[in-house]
Amino acid sequence: MTRSEQKRLAIIQAAKLEFIENGFLAANMNNISAAAEVSKRTLYRHFESKELLFEAVLEDIQKSISRDQSYSFDPSKSLETQLKAITFYEIDVMYKMYGIALSRTIIMEFFRQPELAKTVTHKLYRTRAVNGWFEQAIAAKMLDAPSAETITSVFMSVFQGLLFWPQVLDLLAMPEAEELEQKVDLIVATVLRTFAVTK
Repeated sequence: MTRSEQKRLAIIQAAKLEFIENGFLAANMNNISAAAEVSKRTLYRHFESKELLFEAVLEDIQKSISRDQSYSFDPSKSLETQLKAITFYEIDVMYKMYGIALSRTIIMEFFRQPELAKTVTHKLYRTRAVNGWFEQAIAAKMLDAPSAETITSVFMSVFQGLLFWPQVLDLLAMPEAEELEQKVDLIVATVLRTFAVTK
């Protein structure tokens, strides 16, 4: 990694913390340059605006999640076992990689900048790996739907309804232990009752 690349990465990491702590509007480029230990001139050489820096933060998180990530379908294992494992991994992505605090900042900024939402929404809480698993399950004739996207849409709707929006809106704390297990079971059961092929 070149010195310039190191500085760029430091800026992105500092910006992520600044956005989490203060939100997008209150985030300060001076704070970011100080935390990254770069001059403000260097900061703006890498990112011409706070908007571009915000997009870079999202893209960096997405790359760290998506790199070589996929879910392999195993016809010898039950759909329930596999989908539960996938769901728990998706929970780790949402709570540990993005985090609820940054998610709130993202949502608020999307309301403020609808055009930004159009350009980066498809990169958030990625569905490519999940959709790929559903495609494999359909090909193995263990799930039945007009398309894998249909199942993915149902999965993500229930997933986010139970484990994302209540937390982002500060209505409920992140469930733990038995409560989390119950919510995961409900997500998996909803998908399989709707789309699993009965023999």
